[in-house]
Amino acid sequence: MGIGPTIRHKLGRFEIPAAEAYRNRFINLDDLATTLASALPAKRILEIGCGDGSFGQRLCEAYPEAEYVGIDVAPDPGRLFRGDTSRATFRSIPSSELVAERPQLFDLVCIVDVVHHLPESLRVPVLNDAVALSTEDGVIAVKDWERGAGIAHAMAFAADRYVTGDKTVRFPSREELRGYLAAGLPGYDIALEARIPPRRNNVLYVMRRPGHSA
Repeated sequence: MGIGPTIRHKLGRFEIPAAEAYRNRFINLDDLATTLASALPAKRILEIGCGDGSFGQRLCEAYPEAEYVGIDVAPDPGRLFRGDTSRATFRSIPSSELVAERPQLFDLVCIVDVVHHLPESLRVPVLNDAVALSTEDGVIAVKDWERGAGIAHAMAFAADRYVTGDKTVRFPSREELRGYLAAGLPGYDIALEARIPPRRNNVLYVMRRPGHSA
């Protein structure tokens, strides 16, 4: 466990506001959820790598009629979720095992700040799993931190590598990320590319099969 989780667990009722203040230095999750909801209808949403449930909570708010499932390999996914628990389910399970269960498919699959945490050998397979878990006309939204220069990128690397203690962190370049999408989501086109504030490093790709529209 990195020093970040250790400290956060000791904050008690202050953990959520502290986590939000820290996260907001890098990404506006409300903006990300609003961007998706304004362009993409959804009734069943899957988030691969849901973490503490912060983005899942935003998705449930942005999609008030949708069913949400969040999965993560961490032992306690969704522990900071404070949304509608009647519509949200969290499971500690890798995407490959969920595929093996053959669940009802999802019309929106979100993968947010996950790719750069994955070992190189798992980046394309996890994207393959997203395809297997999507409906034929479903959408896959991949948001990641694009490698760049400057103090913002240095801060992001330090946060993900040393604060969380994740030794596999490696941020992809724009070309690398597009390469993963091409290899992991065959038959999908980029329907939308957007930058999420407050940092231009936050790049969102909305992927859809040709011939299907919102």
